[in-house]
Amino acid sequence: MYFNKKQVFRFLTLILIITVCNACRDEGDSLPPSSVSYTTLVYMAADNDMDSQVDYTLSQLKAGAKRSAGKVVVYLDRKNETPRLFSITQKGEEQLLKTYGEGNSADASKLAVVIQDTKSLVPAEKFGLVLWSHGMGWLPYNHSSAKAQVLYQRTAFPKTRYIGLDQSDGTNTSPNVMEIDALANALPDNVAEYIWFDACLMGNVETLYQLRHKCNYFVASPTEVLAEADYEASGIPYSELLPYMFGGKNDLIKACNGYMEYYRKMRYSILRSATITLVDANELDSLYSTAKTILKGNLLLLANLNMENIQAYHTQNVPNVFFDMGGIIKKVGNGSPAYTIFQEQLARTVLYKNATDKIIDKLIIDPTQCSGLSMYIPLAKWKNNNEYGYYFGKLGWSGVY
Repeated sequence: MYFNKKQVFRFLTLILIITVCNACRDEGDSLPPSSVSYTTLVYMAADNDMDSQVDYTLSQLKAGAKRSAGKVVVYLDRKNETPRLFSITQKGEEQLLKTYGEGNSADASKLAVVIQDTKSLVPAEKFGLVLWSHGMGWLPYNHSSAKAQVLYQRTAFPKTRYIGLDQSDGTNTSPNVMEIDALANALPDNVAEYIWFDACLMGNVETLYQLRHKCNYFVASPTEVLAEADYEASGIPYSELLPYMFGGKNDLIKACNGYMEYYRKMRYSILRSATITLVDANELDSLYSTAKTILKGNLLLLANLNMENIQAYHTQNVPNVFFDMGGIIKKVGNGSPAYTIFQEQLARTVLYKNATDKIIDKLIIDPTQCSGLSMYIPLAKWKNNNEYGYYFGKLGWSGVY
């Protein structure tokens, strides 16, 4: 086919215009969104074996920051390094804000100082908080299971996260953990729009009730959380979810949904392990009241409760004290008007819940038996254990009995 010079020129001009337009569109698509006045602090207590997950998490945060409208700030305390506070720009670059002396990052008062520093150095209308570390639900450090086994065990693949573990505070090498009652006492009320626990077993009603005045929403997992950076399966997939962590309830729902989609797509079945719950903190007082109506005076019944058909959220790696709240209440109050009222309140409290059908190929999850929150059962066999005393001595939720 023959083309004259004018036809060739027009053709080349058309190609150039299309190329330029596509380049402009691609460039526009890759630009970060307009900024919003929202700062999210990721508090990484990594002075422990979670240090192995830090580099992967930072890379995820930097990728997510490029697509985020808010400002992300990271407090990082890792092995053999000075703790530091830095922001991550929309270009994915670190900007140092402050350094700290070696100390105990699992001290709740330290967390409170870092939050205040963040709000002062990066002021914003709204503030989100992510607590990234090991977690063991509401359990105290001196719970009845052997401390060495729980805090230092090296389990076979995959590793999981056991809030805030610091194995070197500058004065000794013994581990320190952040007790839930201490955390509640250290944090001011309304400190954040949300608190997201990027740690194991924190989706329990005892912890969230203790912290109910600290934020509007909680995001947490009632089961263990994977920490397998080598397989890109380590806690929150920030590269995908960070853009949703600078908004309100609807954005958090999108983040929770994205969390589950991410883990359901894992190549290996053992890594298709995730649970997530979004809780309205302002509904927890009402949840307490409706649960108390059913549970008050029934401590003896619970001490000898038949555990059949109650969903467990623990694997053999951790103390077997995390059971589904809805299942427990149903055992005691099913059929009563009070139980119907409790169910309605639970639906107002838990805004989103989801789970894979298995956790680490060990724990089977039945979605029909999951309320999204775990709860301790004060069985008679626990009475002489440290966690039983801590539960009734320090945690406000124990008042339901």
